[in-house]
Amino acid sequence: MVKSYARGRRFEYHIVEKFAKHGIKSRRVVLSGRQPARGQPINEIPNADIIVEEKFKGKAKTTKAKKYVSFPEKEIKELENGEINFLIFNYSRTNPFVVIKFEDFVDLVKLWKERCKQTISSTQPSLQSP
Repeated sequence: MVKSYARGRRFEYHIVEKFAKHGIKSRRVVLSGRQPARGQPINEIPNADIIVEEKFKGKAKTTKAKKYVSFPEKEIKELENGEINFLIFNYSRTNPFVVIKFEDFVDLVKLWKERCKQTISSTQPSLQSP
């Protein structure tokens, strides 16, 4: 029987590897999910499982549940309060899914639209006469 913390750790490393394949720098937070030792300052361990580009904090959750995926209220509140930027999850060995706030998704869509406009304008021939 595999311990849940071992499964979670493997999933966190799996996500870091997937980011690396896409040229995105990320790292797993050492001792993620663990409480600080008695007397150790709380802020020494970031409240995240994965840090992307040293800027974005996220949690990674995996489960064997096949029927549905539910998130603990704690992670949803952390996402809502801006303590974390994303939540990555999978279940039953599926490809990972990402949960972000709606406002962050809107910002991504705007960035994609702008990028598409730039790509289209750079590929269209100039209308100036020779």
